[in-house]
Parts: sequence; structure tokens; C-alpha cells
Amino acid sequence: MTGPTGTWTQPNPVRGCFPENVADPGVWASRLALDRERAARNQSSEMAAVTATVEERSRTAGARALVLSGSTARARRTRVSDLDYHVIGPTPTFEDSREDVDLYCDDAARLASKLRSGDDFVYWSVWYGCILFDDGVLHAAAMYAARGDAWPDATRKWHQTRNALYFTEQLVASGDKQAATEQVRGVLSLTARWLLLANDVFPLSRDELSDQVLDLGCFDLAAALDRSIHCEPELEELASGVRLARQLTDVSPARARCLRPSLAAPEELSPFPSAAMTSRMR
Repeated sequence: MTGPTGTWTQPNPVRGCFPENVADPGVWASRLALDRERAARNQSSEMAAVTATVEERSRTAGARALVLSGSTARARRTRVSDLDYHVIGPTPTFEDSREDVDLYCDDAARLASKLRSGDDFVYWSVWYGCILFDDGVLHAAAMYAARGDAWPDATRKWHQTRNALYFTEQLVASGDKQAATEQVRGVLSLTARWLLLANDVFPLSRDELSDQVLDLGCFDLAAALDRSIHCEPELEELASGVRLARQLTDVSPARARCLRPSLAAPEELSPFPSAAMTSRMR
């Protein structure tokens, strides 16, 4: 949506809420200005210095656009957060940072292809990333996202989740708790993103997913994901989280929209104690 004077405001995370008048150059200019303000507000001075370096090197490499993505863009950083950037253009050299930095790079053609195929990451950049500069390639992507019924492909996310499950199960069985925790956190995040997309809800940053799936009535997934982010689950609990993800994704993508009533029933899927969320869920 946009404000009454045509200024940009972030869309609600539900299908059909991307602003139709995003083609207006004034609205887009407003977004770019607000995104830079948001990026500055959401970063420490140390993080801002890293971002400035990434921007400088991206421009030098010939990038067409740069997005600060993930939890930093949403002001929801946690102990496991990295600094995430989406570069449209060549990959800048960036191997000398003390911060954990993840660079995702696409050229313009690949960006357009990913939008058409329903890649939720590129939609995330267009919807909720802090765009630090753009020569028009992201503006074009935003106009595509605003047209018709453009929406990330839930089935694609379901396949990603199913493909990750076997390795996750093996890692938990190996007893490597540190590696298993990271992998289980990832597969629970994938499961949450799939369910949300299938129910016409746009997945936000990882720390917001628990609240979003809780709104769908999926208490156990909300608890498992929240604890994987903010706590140090034991291997038995991690194994329960993987079993939960497999149970949920045993439902076909076409039936995911019918999950809400069953997910609200703790007797059907309850590997976690009912008090698991009391100290964390907001």
C-alpha cells in the first residue's frame, strides 16, 4: 500500500497487498529514500560500516542494485543472524569482513527468471528488503510483482523442505548437536515458509515466522522454531522437530491450505511440551 500523499509504506504480508501504483516514479523514489533510512536505523555503527563497504564494492563491480535483506532489514536480528545482501550484478569481492556476511548474487535475467518461477527469496527482496541503490531493475521487478496474481510458489518451497529433511535426519542421528541445531533450524524455517505461502501469507524474517505460523494455529511448529532460534535444544528435542517437519510435509502441497484446523489440535502433533512457548512467544 501507499500513504495518502503517495509515499511508500511496506505492504501487509498477505497475498494481494503489494501496491498497484508502484509504477509511479514518485512512489518508488519515496521507497528508496525510506529504505535507506530504515537500513541506517536498523544497523549498529559496525554493521553500517560493513554495509557501506559492500555497497562501494558492489558499485565498483558494476552491480545494478543492492538490497540489505533478512532480519536486519526487518529489525529482528537474533544471536544467529548474519548480514544478508542481495546483489543484482557481478559478485563483489568481500572476504575480509569480521562480520558474518552472506551475499546472494543474480544478474538481471536470472532475477526475472526467479520471479517468474516463484522464488520466494527474490520476492522477499522486492517486498521487504532495504533497497540501497537501484538503476531500475528492481523497480521493474516490483511492477511485475504488483501485476496480476504474482506470488511465490508454495510447491517449490515444499520440495526444498522435503529435499532437506533426509540430510537433517541423518545429521541429528550423528549426534553432532551444533551442526544439527543449525540444520534443524533451517528445515523448520523452510516448513514454516511453505505453510505460510500455501495459506497466502508472506513469510517475514526468521524471528517473525513463529508468530506467523502461530496465527495459522500451528502451535507446535511455532514452539519448535522459536526454541531453535533462541534456546539450545537437546538432540532429542531436535529429533522431535524433524519428525514434526516430516509429518507436516507429508501433506501434499495442494492440501496445505486445509491444514489450519488440524494444526490447531495439539493431540495430533505435540512433540513439544505445552509450556514451550510461554517464555518466548510474544
